[in-house]
Amino acid sequence: MLKSLLNRTYPLRFKNFWNKIKNNKNFDNDIKNITNIFIKSPSYKYVSNFWHILNIKNYQQLLENGLQQYGSTVARNYFTITDFNDEYMINIIKNIPSSSFEIDVLKKKHNNLNYKESFIYNYLCLLLFLNLKKSLYFEKLKFLNDKTYLGFNDPFITIQGINVSMDKIVSLFDLEKINKFIQLKSVYNILEIGAGSGRLSECIITNYSSVKKYVICDIPPAIYIAYKRIKLGFPNKKVFLSISNSEQEALNNEIKNNDISFIFPHQLSLISKKLFDLTVAIDCIHEMDRKTIDLYFKIINNLTNNFYFSIWNKTKNFYSKTILKKTERLNFEEGDYIIPKNWTNTFKENLLFPSNQLGLGYSIK
Repeated sequence: MLKSLLNRTYPLRFKNFWNKIKNNKNFDNDIKNITNIFIKSPSYKYVSNFWHILNIKNYQQLLENGLQQYGSTVARNYFTITDFNDEYMINIIKNIPSSSFEIDVLKKKHNNLNYKESFIYNYLCLLLFLNLKKSLYFEKLKFLNDKTYLGFNDPFITIQGINVSMDKIVSLFDLEKINKFIQLKSVYNILEIGAGSGRLSECIITNYSSVKKYVICDIPPAIYIAYKRIKLGFPNKKVFLSISNSEQEALNNEIKNNDISFIFPHQLSLISKKLFDLTVAIDCIHEMDRKTIDLYFKIINNLTNNFYFSIWNKTKNFYSKTILKKTERLNFEEGDYIIPKNWTNTFKENLLFPSNQLGLGYSIK
């Protein structure tokens, strides 16, 4: 009880942790620069208690294992799933076709995963692969680059001669949902909020040459990981880290003059109105408290014509607790997400995986 009260009164703060480790030689100059700028920026004030706690874990793992081990360490705090419950699995199990496969794919042991975690991960990848084979997007699997999708010690299995990871297949399922909401071949400028490792960003840019400008808005360490990944994946594109720019005209010029730009959340207010044909936010909005969600929705309202995001159907942000409240409920069907009145819902579907997530698309006038 006393510990819980202390945590609610004095919640953990990432800045305190970072100040103790920021000079460690295991961190390269990019992550030091990105993190130092972020902590001094207004964006640091946007983040939830959940982020502070999770990020201490993220940086500890980066410190101990390095970026090259990201796929089997930090990635597990984002989307690399090695355990599950019934809610996750309903859709992918009921949709698997009858098929034969080599049982050996389930036996592979991955670095930094124990045997149980490896088996569950392999089983999930197999189920996802069998579901993807039913989709037209299966043909796009061969275009995803092993150098980036598997280049950071990411766990993977090989099925029918194809290297399969959770990130690859889930990115294609996300792509399919987004393309049902809006035809990506007609989209030229995209903003992605909370891009994580950059898995979806890379998937979209790889498959749709029509996209000319892609802006990724995130916070460290995700923005650092995505920046490294995107630079590696697209050596012929102009990739620029715009996190230091606080001048409106200069920032917009940087976005104009580069193919892929990286920014912090507070810089969104500097971007020209309605610059983006599409904004996406995958599996991140539900990690924010309601006050922060409202702030993002207001900003998005000014920046884009279309918005696609995926969230848990219902969840609780246990880290949003204060002295006066224990937690904060986020249930879409109960109206906990305050959708602006000028947004029109044109797409709403449950995700295939995790099955208890919802994909939503809005046109914005």
